[in-house]
Amino acid sequence: MSVRPRAGFTLVELLVVIAIIGTLVGLLLPAVQTARESARRSACSNNLKQLGVGFHNYHDAKKAFPSGGYGTFNAATNRFGWSQWVEFLPFIELNEIYSKFDFKTPNVAGGAFNFAEFSTNNQVCRQANLPVLRCPSSRLVGRSHAGFPNSHYFGIAGAVPFGMFTSTAQLTTNSSGWGITSNRGMIPNSRQVGVVSPRGVDMRMCTDGTSKTLLVGEISGFISNAAGTAKEDRRPGVSMGWAQGGRADHTGVGHLNSVTVRYPPNAPVEGQDGVGANGWHVYQYGNCPLTAEHLGGVQVLATDGATRFIGDGIAMEVLTLLAVRDDSLNIQAE
Repeated sequence: MSVRPRAGFTLVELLVVIAIIGTLVGLLLPAVQTARESARRSACSNNLKQLGVGFHNYHDAKKAFPSGGYGTFNAATNRFGWSQWVEFLPFIELNEIYSKFDFKTPNVAGGAFNFAEFSTNNQVCRQANLPVLRCPSSRLVGRSHAGFPNSHYFGIAGAVPFGMFTSTAQLTTNSSGWGITSNRGMIPNSRQVGVVSPRGVDMRMCTDGTSKTLLVGEISGFISNAAGTAKEDRRPGVSMGWAQGGRADHTGVGHLNSVTVRYPPNAPVEGQDGVGANGWHVYQYGNCPLTAEHLGGVQVLATDGATRFIGDGIAMEVLTLLAVRDDSLNIQAE
């Protein structure tokens, strides 16, 4: 009686099957990662759309957009105000957080140096969970060394002159490497009497057109230097978190939750003026480029409420004109 050979794989067949499976996995993983990033990018865009709704609700009620710095400036004590993110919380259905802040004591004689550091506000800032201010693709640390949650979205304060745009009006060159600050955008770093209305910028001041002027930009990725030997988090005012605003009377102290456009998106400019470390770490990085983990560019919110994806290769002249509300040149930048 003959014995049938048992069915099975030879070693060669088994190795071939393993190789095929490995190849398929190798082909599928990039597709899975692409799908996940597509979902994260969509969530980031939705965050910006929510912010756009909040800004427009605020404008409808206040007849202006929120400023990057609120509060009563005290020359003797150097007080700082609160950011645009605090100001419009009630307009994105977060009044329960807004109602916990103390808006008076930090900005009078004897109060805290900064709005976010005042004892009552300190706890509110630390405990607030604001996913609408965070890009899901980002790998940046979510909190500052002081424990404040940080934002991935920043108001566009204006731009440094470039190309056709040569005006230096409302421009401040800051000391100690803080960079250059502009008040020609829709969310200035602070409200400056005689330059920006105390209540902020209204749409009538956006003479270039709301669809051609940026309101918010994404800074959610690391930046490197030209040699690629550094990778740093240079978000404006990263040490102070989402609630801290600029000084109420002028722009000469760098940025906190707004940025003046000076470099292309994701540009390797770590260490250059406005993007490098200095002793006053709280108020540095006023010219950090817009950055993101999204492949090839960053997401922005236009003043009309539309979200856009701006590629890394955008002409710097175009980006400059988009960041300024009243250059009268944006029509040439399309």
